Amino acid sequence: MDTKYLKKVGLYILSVILALAFIFYIIYHMMNGFTTDISTIAAEIQSKKSVISADGYIFRDEHYLYSSYGGAVGYLTGDGEKVSIDQAVAETFSDSTGYSIRAELSSIEDKLAILKESEVPKGAANSDTATVDKRISSYYYLILENLAEGKYSHVMQSTDSLLAQMNRRQIIIGDITDFSVITASLEAQKSALTSRLSGLSETVYSDTSGYFFSDIDGYEESFNIKALENMTVSSFYSLISSSPESIGQVGTQMPIGKIATGYEWYIALPIGKDQAYDIVIGDKYSGVFPYNYDTELDLIAEKVLTENSGDRAVAVFSCGEMPEGFSYLRSQAVEIVISESKGYRVPKTAVRFLDGYEGVYTLYGSTVVFKRINILLEVEGHYIVSTTDPLAISKDETTADGAEADPLPPYEYLSLYDRIIIAGKDLSNGMVFY
Repeated sequence: MDTKYLKKVGLYILSVILALAFIFYIIYHMMNGFTTDISTIAAEIQSKKSVISADGYIFRDEHYLYSSYGGAVGYLTGDGEKVSIDQAVAETFSDSTGYSIRAELSSIEDKLAILKESEVPKGAANSDTATVDKRISSYYYLILENLAEGKYSHVMQSTDSLLAQMNRRQIIIGDITDFSVITASLEAQKSALTSRLSGLSETVYSDTSGYFFSDIDGYEESFNIKALENMTVSSFYSLISSSPESIGQVGTQMPIGKIATGYEWYIALPIGKDQAYDIVIGDKYSGVFPYNYDTELDLIAEKVLTENSGDRAVAVFSCGEMPEGFSYLRSQAVEIVISESKGYRVPKTAVRFLDGYEGVYTLYGSTVVFKRINILLEVEGHYIVSTTDPLAISKDETTADGAEADPLPPYEYLSLYDRIIIAGKDLSNGMVFY
């Protein structure tokens, strides 16, 4: 056999093997060498609040309203309702019988008022219900809106108006002629009840303008605004540990409610001295009141009291809001939001450095893109980073001395919903995955 021929065949076979190995090597790296198992999460907004929680104590100027009779009280105004001077706020009775009769009379008078509002104006077309239907729809949605906002006194008013319009519609479409029979019956009941009224009664009037409240706790004359003027940490703690004043008869007069003479009120919180340094006098803070269904109000920091020795401090905030239905329970929990950091949530393990810039690798389509970040806060295994680029400068902007500002870095800043790579090996900017 020709050895020269065999060598030639051997070299050919070896060349084929080497070529196949090279092709396999290329394919391997294309399919595996440039891919890796990666995981991503979207850059989303997260906020972190710094909160001071404590039992606050409410201070405001209040004084009692008195009556000669304390057997029963019928209030003519709701708690927190603004009243003018000489406005009737309550009816008092020497016994409970008079009160129950007066309550029945009040209910009958409300029904009579609704029936009067239900009357169809003269000249209204019997077949024309469009206007009434429009009003019914309006009151219906107004009731839903007030319920959602917790304005329950407004709900009652709108409910009465809705009922009147529905009654009026019955007359227009001919379901009923009028409500004269029902009205006559209610008037007869009213006369009978009036004749049964006996005993003594009195109408109580507001002696000044302000806001009426029926509840009294005995601290009205000690937790006033004047008490805050020269208050110290020690005097505050003495005040909150004191017993309420005796609320009883003054001569022949009995307290039946109180008037808060101003819309501004204060709340004082016992806090630690370390927390006091976080409060800036004059700044506005958000206060959340859990007892009042987490009502959120704007509070102004008025003063912070500290003492030379010890760790106690007292923070005093003012409020100029009086929301409907808010309970001014003398002592109640409050949460003061001192600061809030809001930004993109970035896992600590995803943070990398490239060319001196701190950032993360993101996946844009099939391409790895490095994005810069600016860390604001570290929270339990992740960072909250700024949503805006602190180095962003418009092309036309110049520095204070008139020179052109430095150009932006070569890498863009992280954006909302960018896919942050949280797991992947040997990542680099511009890497393409197949």
